[in-house]
Amino acid sequence: MKKVWSFLPLLSFALVACTESAISTSETIEERYIITDIMAYEFTDSNLVQNPGKCVEEDGKLVWSKDGKQILSPASLNKKTDSLRIVFSDGIVRFAYEGDSFPIGLFRSTEPEKNIGAIFEKNGTMQYLVYYKNECLIDELDLALKPEDKRIDCNTILRDNGTYVKVLPPDGSIFKFEFSAGNVTCSAETRTLYPYYEQDCKDAYNEFQKDTSSTKVFEFKKYRTKTTLDSTCFGDLAVELAAPKK
Repeated sequence: MKKVWSFLPLLSFALVACTESAISTSETIEERYIITDIMAYEFTDSNLVQNPGKCVEEDGKLVWSKDGKQILSPASLNKKTDSLRIVFSDGIVRFAYEGDSFPIGLFRSTEPEKNIGAIFEKNGTMQYLVYYKNECLIDELDLALKPEDKRIDCNTILRDNGTYVKVLPPDGSIFKFEFSAGNVTCSAETRTLYPYYEQDCKDAYNEFQKDTSSTKVFEFKKYRTKTTLDSTCFGDLAVELAAPKK
């Protein structure tokens, strides 16, 4: 359950277009959070069986299915104590139930330093969440910065081309950024894609097909983001960056 967002393409000042689709949850959560994974689930006597779906290329064609490779995590539910224990590959996490109809609803980690949660829905879909405090987003989101990036403050970096990039509070599956130079400021959003959804699978494959540097081996995790931005604004920003400095 690590929260490393090295896949964010906007920090490379990428100019790509996208269509938007909403990801919703049945829970109302006051704190801000990020949805790291969405998948089908089933509790057995001793395991949490998870299925993230299948999104692969076979014989040059995209293949999607909700029936992907199952993930078995040893788990135990305890209705008397309203608790859940899951053994992940990197350690054990204990959750306390915060819903109204056990085990449907929200479970929250009992260890504040782990700061994660899980939502189980009646339709057999679950979501893993990572909470954050919105204090220092560059650190909290573990953004993968380049060596030449100059950190201005907790939420802003300066690229070597003169572009200031401000990280705004993300929400759910949406990461937000502001790019600025001179008097021009442009907004952009990056949406996380999940192989569990067919449209997200198609969107990831479209990004793969547009990638001229690709080795032509499609791996969903390399293309699991889609970006929305105003190309006109970013055109003005490029002009501003190319203008002679006074």
